[in-house]
Amino acid sequence: MKKLLIKSFCFFIVVLLIVWITLSYYGGYVDYFYNKFTTPKVNSLIMGDSRSFQGVQPNEIDSYFKNSNFNLPILNYSFTLNQIAYGEPYNKSILKKIDQTQTNGLFIVTVHPFMLSNRSGGNKEEAKGIFFEADMPPHNMYNVTSSPNFEYFFKNFKYFHFRGIFRKSSKTHKNGWLEEKNLPSDSTLLNQWKQGQIKLYTRYSKEWVRSEERLMYLDDLISFLNNHGNVFLLRLPISDEMMDIENSYWSNFNDEMKVLSNKYKAPYINFNISKHRFNTYDGIHLDKFIGAPFTVAVCDSINKYLKK
Repeated sequence: MKKLLIKSFCFFIVVLLIVWITLSYYGGYVDYFYNKFTTPKVNSLIMGDSRSFQGVQPNEIDSYFKNSNFNLPILNYSFTLNQIAYGEPYNKSILKKIDQTQTNGLFIVTVHPFMLSNRSGGNKEEAKGIFFEADMPPHNMYNVTSSPNFEYFFKNFKYFHFRGIFRKSSKTHKNGWLEEKNLPSDSTLLNQWKQGQIKLYTRYSKEWVRSEERLMYLDDLISFLNNHGNVFLLRLPISDEMMDIENSYWSNFNDEMKVLSNKYKAPYINFNISKHRFNTYDGIHLDKFIGAPFTVAVCDSINKYLKK
């Protein structure tokens, strides 16, 4: 019995060692979210869904503002629309990740109508304290700052795709940015992806509804972040077809964001009315080549507001 326990213990240690080595060197390939939970508390954050996860590049921000008063580097703490919406769970996770002793952070809060929607139709689950995202990352994580992060491994193993080590078609960097390395150049295939997004969001627009509760939590988040630095609301560029869907779904969305902007003196930067044109590859996402100049353009807008 004693020998069996010793062998079992040794086997467990070997497995943990293999997992630790794999995640330390290849975590960004194995899982889209893992690396976000392996860095210390940060002073500056990018928040949102997959649009900002792919489209806003921390390295460009760090380089642009390297001589500023902002406390950098900045971390991309965006996820995907399947896991996040602005609400109590996301707010709590953000508070865990931020160093609350500092006041010179840069906070980019990306917004669009579907991140502020109730997904249960008229049931208004959020008003009852029920959030669809509660059992998914980042909300199910107590520890968001450990490397290796075994809590993430045990709680969210289903998100791991070990084949990514060999394919290396996408990588989440330590700064939280998702780099898609091998997007197709076939215009027919990309158009199919775009049509798929249009179909998906058209369905969302029929099944989801505007959420007063999630708007309230966004208000709370901006209020909190204002105590720790400069907050900027950002709406990323999308295709005309997608914008038609969002405008039909929530016609006064921009006006409501401007109300929040004025309330907290947090500038609202909307790149769908900008003179700059940044094309997406599928209707909603920017590839890494467009994402770099787009992020610089965001920095230019931020800098413009700072000089006022």
